[in-house]
Amino acid sequence: MLFSVIVPVYNAETSIRHCVDSIYKQNIDDIEIILIDDQSTDKSWSVICEMAKVHPEIRCEQIPHGGAGAARNAGLKLATGEYVLFMDADDFWMEESLLSSLQSMIRYNHTDIFMYQMVKVTEGGVILKRYKKPPFVHENVVLRVRDVYTDLVSDGQVLASACNKCVKRKLLNGHSISFVEGLRGEDIDWVLQLFSYAQTICLLNLDAYAYTQHKTGSRSTEKDAVNDLAVIISDWAERLKKGNISHVRAVAGLVAFEYGICMGNVSNLRKDTKELMLGHQYLLKYGLDRKTKLIYRFYQIFGFSITCWCIHLYLRIRAIW
Repeated sequence: MLFSVIVPVYNAETSIRHCVDSIYKQNIDDIEIILIDDQSTDKSWSVICEMAKVHPEIRCEQIPHGGAGAARNAGLKLATGEYVLFMDADDFWMEESLLSSLQSMIRYNHTDIFMYQMVKVTEGGVILKRYKKPPFVHENVVLRVRDVYTDLVSDGQVLASACNKCVKRKLLNGHSISFVEGLRGEDIDWVLQLFSYAQTICLLNLDAYAYTQHKTGSRSTEKDAVNDLAVIISDWAERLKKGNISHVRAVAGLVAFEYGICMGNVSNLRKDTKELMLGHQYLLKYGLDRKTKLIYRFYQIFGFSITCWCIHLYLRIRAIW
């Protein structure tokens, strides 16, 4: 088996068929689709069981509710493919040649990570061009992670998402790379782990993955997410202090970027997580990308609170326009 596609499913009865249909449009036989239902309260489990009866490539399992991280870890335990890809149940692949392109490249090299482009779309499938990333400079060639990691962070190209990466399963198993459970923002921690151990990477300029930008989320969900992000940032800040991780400059730059995002949502932080954030303001000086460097300059002039307010205003305006 070449590819294992893992999809955590939670209350996705209206979107999971579209997600799975986009996988089948790839026209690749050497694939298994692993759907993990996270104790949905709607008809998601019935829908995926129905699809599994029709499509033998689909494997489905239901687990106790534990969040996307727990569902992905459960999927990884079932996976048999040489390479693993992740999707969210409300997203889809918009490039029908993604897997065939990956298959062709794997014939010539078995790199640790293949990374492709992610595009944000509205709930109606319209591309949000303001979020589009520039193309990768070096594409379709095997690169050493140590040579390009810092540059990728500087260019804002290392998205803190598992969904725009095709990863060698042997790498994940060999280094026990898994998703943190019980916290939102598990992708960030996972990507930082992944790039700490990967040796090689290949970049594809394919607008392959469509991430659905929903109009609104619940206030409680937003608060949970930013508080969990603060915990993950603090954990990696402590690892950086200890100095026992690889690619320190790139990791610090990526953590600084996430710190800037957290600053824009500081009003949602609990007292304890806000204290964590205040204790790591120094992270901003390690920013590598243009936006984080700008935030650091602004912070040096106006201080923490005003900078947080300005980032929050920017994020709100960007979401509207």
